[in-house]
Amino acid sequence: MKLPAPHRALLVALACLGTTAEAGTGPPNLLLIVADDMGYGDLSCYGSLQIRTPNLDRLAAGGVRCTDGYVASCVCAPSRAGLLTGRSGSRFGFEHNLHHPDYLAPEFAGIPLDEPLISERLQALGYRTGLVGKWHLGKALDEQHPLRRGFDFFFGMLGGSHGYWPTLKKNSLLYGDEKPESIRTPYLTDWFTLEALDFIDSAGKASNAEADRPWFLFLSYNTPHGPMQARPEDLELYAHIADEKRRAYCAMQHCMDQNIGQIVERLAARGELENTLIVFISDNGGSVEVSHAVNAPLRGGKGTFLEGGVRVPTLYHWPEALEPQVYTRPVSALDVMATFVTAAGGSGPAPGERQEREGRKPKDGPIYDSVDLVPFFQGSQEGDPHEALIWRMALRGAAVREGDWKYLRPASQPPQLYNLAEDPGETRDLMQAEPERGLALLARLNKWETMLERNPMFISDAYWAGYNRRLYARQHSLVQPGPDDDEDIWSFGWKGR
Repeated sequence: MKLPAPHRALLVALACLGTTAEAGTGPPNLLLIVADDMGYGDLSCYGSLQIRTPNLDRLAAGGVRCTDGYVASCVCAPSRAGLLTGRSGSRFGFEHNLHHPDYLAPEFAGIPLDEPLISERLQALGYRTGLVGKWHLGKALDEQHPLRRGFDFFFGMLGGSHGYWPTLKKNSLLYGDEKPESIRTPYLTDWFTLEALDFIDSAGKASNAEADRPWFLFLSYNTPHGPMQARPEDLELYAHIADEKRRAYCAMQHCMDQNIGQIVERLAARGELENTLIVFISDNGGSVEVSHAVNAPLRGGKGTFLEGGVRVPTLYHWPEALEPQVYTRPVSALDVMATFVTAAGGSGPAPGERQEREGRKPKDGPIYDSVDLVPFFQGSQEGDPHEALIWRMALRGAAVREGDWKYLRPASQPPQLYNLAEDPGETRDLMQAEPERGLALLARLNKWETMLERNPMFISDAYWAGYNRRLYARQHSLVQPGPDDDEDIWSFGWKGR
């Protein structure tokens, strides 16, 4: 596909800008690992008492563990659209899960083709690029295929979900544009890992010039998204958990952790671990209803702008540049773009491009939400990376976090105000006690909405309005279940702790 002239010019300019790599070091390899619908409290290093995740725990201990890491949306597709562009999907009309009604032109059923993706930016900087796993960002046109959006290699599915036991007769998997001719290994999470390992190893099998190129891999697991299907040996480890969905969820999480351990071991064996920047996140909060995820100590889950829907485990691991630490200021998955591009030797958007200054209009150019986090992690830049974080899903709700304060506007409930420093579980609504603060945050949200470049291109079916209402109304446990705890904390209407 021939890119529009402004798009090509931007990528060329990025490729020509300076590097942050130290002399003699070279740009790092870049590994982005995304879990699917994983709960905030479902890693040991984030408080889980049930799930064993020793490999992710080691990455957390040796890197930056962010306590307040957020994503761009509370559901899969718009969260991933923000992740790969460095811009809130609301800015370009992508704020619901993909829906392609008859009236929608196919070019709008995905990320707009004139939105540069992180893969295209890194390709322009000389990186070898790969995607393994879930895409979910457009398939109505050939130009929306990952191989036409900056990825040199693709194995996975174009849609949003897939069974974990694929067969030749029943699968939606692709090697590039072609269907697989055999099932490489029975369980899909394991298969994704094998393809990721092959991508990492392929540099050693290439020509010398190719072998010297750094690489970017987007490893997009569908674990632990439904259907809840786990390997028998992993289920056996959690046989003591009575709830069937929770047992499968824990087993799937454990399996993903073991697979990530294989990748880290391979990087270490290749001598590449020190200069590989690894980021691990989930695409949104855990699904309490579908998979029995646990987001405790946060309230809410996937589909809501409560903390449990948009705050996720966030790990940065780059031994050559980052000291181990716990980072408590709010960061966003939107920041991956600027962080990766800058580490690769390019330049993320300038501060002026990120600011929604008074009088600025969409015609003045795109506004980026992405911030290079490395200076903040290294301590050379102080303060919060973001003045505010803002979310919206038309007809479903919106939210603003500024400092410790959060304004929440569900479609089905009155506006709410929370102090997250004192009440991370969002149990005490302070709107009546602090009305002026609530109105100020509403004004910030309203101003942000006037700066969006496009109204939503598609909106999910009306059914989801009722489902969304139930998600906000239900009760949530704010306490992690114990290793052998059999209490049902997932049934709708549960009156909990």
